Amino acid sequence: MRRRLGRPTLLALLALLMVATAFAVVQSLQVSQLRAQTAPSIVSTTQQINFPADISFSALVENGDQLSEAILFYRVLPEGPITRQVAEISSGDVTRLSASIPTVGMGTWIPAGSTIEWHWRLTDRNGVSLDTDHELFQYDDPRYEWVPIEDERLVLFYYGDNRGTAERLHREGSDVIDQMSALLGVELDFQARVYMWANPADADGVERVESQGFEEQVITGGTRVLADLVHMFQPTTWVVRHELTHILTKIAGEGGIGNIPAWLDEGTATYSETDWRARRGAALNFAIETDQLFSVRGLTSSANEPGRVDIFYGQSGDIVTYLITTFGEESFADLFSVFKRGSTVDNALEEVYGLDRDSLTNAYRSFVGLEDLAVAEDRSTVIEDEPIDPIGTPQESGESSEAGPDEQPAAAASEASESPAAVRTDEAIEARRAELEDRLSNRRLGPVFDVGVDFPWEGVVTGVGGAALLVGLVLFWLLLRESERRTAWREVVAPPSTERFGPPGEPPTAPVTSVGLSDADEPSLPPSTLTPPSAPPSQPRDDDGHDGDPDTWTGWHKRDD
Repeated sequence: MRRRLGRPTLLALLALLMVATAFAVVQSLQVSQLRAQTAPSIVSTTQQINFPADISFSALVENGDQLSEAILFYRVLPEGPITRQVAEISSGDVTRLSASIPTVGMGTWIPAGSTIEWHWRLTDRNGVSLDTDHELFQYDDPRYEWVPIEDERLVLFYYGDNRGTAERLHREGSDVIDQMSALLGVELDFQARVYMWANPADADGVERVESQGFEEQVITGGTRVLADLVHMFQPTTWVVRHELTHILTKIAGEGGIGNIPAWLDEGTATYSETDWRARRGAALNFAIETDQLFSVRGLTSSANEPGRVDIFYGQSGDIVTYLITTFGEESFADLFSVFKRGSTVDNALEEVYGLDRDSLTNAYRSFVGLEDLAVAEDRSTVIEDEPIDPIGTPQESGESSEAGPDEQPAAAASEASESPAAVRTDEAIEARRAELEDRLSNRRLGPVFDVGVDFPWEGVVTGVGGAALLVGLVLFWLLLRESERRTAWREVVAPPSTERFGPPGEPPTAPVTSVGLSDADEPSLPPSTLTPPSAPPSQPRDDDGHDGDPDTWTGWHKRDD
């Protein structure tokens, strides 16, 4: 017989489920609130500039006993990478964090005037991390009180009694931005910043030192140190014009693949000075008269040759002047745009002027009255290894084998000049450019060790899950009890047939059962009341076929429930 759970029972179970769910949700929310109350948090942060070595960051932490790790993340705007510095944790009456950002050292340099974006990441003993809000810190030379002169495109910082000079150089800076933006075909859509020291001695400790010998022989007038930041150590007109032009050449020619060549970058900045021959002309004339000019291939930064610095700047400026006066300003702007979309030097020159570096070298030499240089073979972009045949392949022999090591038949030379290794087709260049741009667009800009934020419904989900588990256990227990009760009831109402039969002609023994019955309840008959089945009945039967004598055994019969 089966018994179904009635409506009161189902309502009770539903009520139990609702109570358990509500209890779990409340408990989860209380745990979340308790965790938030006990989680470590920053109370205050201070910064200290230890010029020129580093910047110290310190912070006071509430609930610091729960803190297991703290990291300071920072980057120099606008283009610096994200860097991490593990903080030192000092415990006591209060918990204090300490971390230092090196501003100068091996492979590290943060120029004065930089804007630093920073934040803390705190990790508690449960492994839960929390990032504080991102903040900005202005790292200036702390020895001076800086005063700005600014407009929408340019801000110039000065100190002391130098306002007149600062105003004049600010006007020059605005003029060169107008002139060179028009020449290069670009616009300055952010505010360029210039820090002006009164003289090189005041800037001691600011400039990045390349080498002691070089610094002793070369005086640096200024430097573009970031995409939007210029240092000026000699407050003169040509320095501010030269360095601000570097900001514009970066905008005009630097894309995601490579940089513009040094001779074009420095030559354009030198050209913008307008009076550059007054400083570089003597060195340039000496190099022309003695035939010591650089080739365009060798016209790279001459930082390791102090004696040839003026020749490098003078010749670079003169080549730029030659390109502008010979081919026009529009073609010059096109040259930068070709570099910006991604191109080698030779390909860019060929596309705009129909010249490669060797041709440009000789064209410029002719312009200044010198003979052409012998064109050297450029093997920098040609695969030098010969193809290797499989083992056992017979080697060809013929006229080509008789040629010397520096000679080859005309037909072979023609085929080599037309091979893909010697000439790169426009399709190959475009495919390579697309591949590099795809890689750059998919590169990871951020740190790989970033930790995600907490799940906002964590408490509710945990509570519902706990309630569901509790209800499941209760239902399992109720089903187990119901199964046991049904088994016991069936055994009492219809005990299993466990009688034992004796030999033929003898009555069976009394049935034996032990499930659900006590010894007093076992069905048994006294032995004296048993009558052999061969004896005729001595009492009349009732309507059901039973003997009238209730004490006479007549055999078991089937009973339907």
